Amino acid sequence: MVDSGQLVMVERALQQLTKEWERFFAGVRSTPPTAERERLTRRLRMLSQEGTGGPAVQFRLEQLQGRFQSYSQMWERMLREREEGRTRQGYLARTAAPPAAESTPAPTEDAVRAANARAATTVDDGGVSALYERYVAAKREVGQASRVDRAAFAAQLEAQRRQLEGRLGGPVQFEVVVDGNKVKLAARRASRARQE
Repeated sequence: MVDSGQLVMVERALQQLTKEWERFFAGVRSTPPTAERERLTRRLRMLSQEGTGGPAVQFRLEQLQGRFQSYSQMWERMLREREEGRTRQGYLARTAAPPAAESTPAPTEDAVRAANARAATTVDDGGVSALYERYVAAKREVGQASRVDRAAFAAQLEAQRRQLEGRLGGPVQFEVVVDGNKVKLAARRASRARQE
């Protein structure tokens, strides 16, 4: 019989797997964590065949399976796009928010207004740590947890910075923007005063 302790372990394994995929897509890890994903797939299959200890445990198991399926589809799509040479901007914003299977309560208008007031006035001038802190604080302000670690954030930000500077022909700055219940990074060309 499946118990809640086993589900907690599977949930932790899913969170760790998500971090490993983020590290891969950010360029920190060189190979995709397919072995870990297969292990979790087998584990979930085994749990579903064992039978559960009641409706609450069954419901939690089905939720975990749904989340895992949503993440798996997203990872497959992103792998395919990467192999085809199509780049995806805004990866951090997509992975920081949970898949559609999870419901996140909408933040209050005051929380969004407060987060935007702080974030919009603080445009990054190269301080990745400060930008990461603002990003995490804005996520917290709207009631969401950040699932991106500092190293993956820095790697992805640097990749986006190089790509945008090449396209725009000059330095870019990033700022944290809150749009409804979504927290994103927005890029813009650096002002002339900063370039000189």
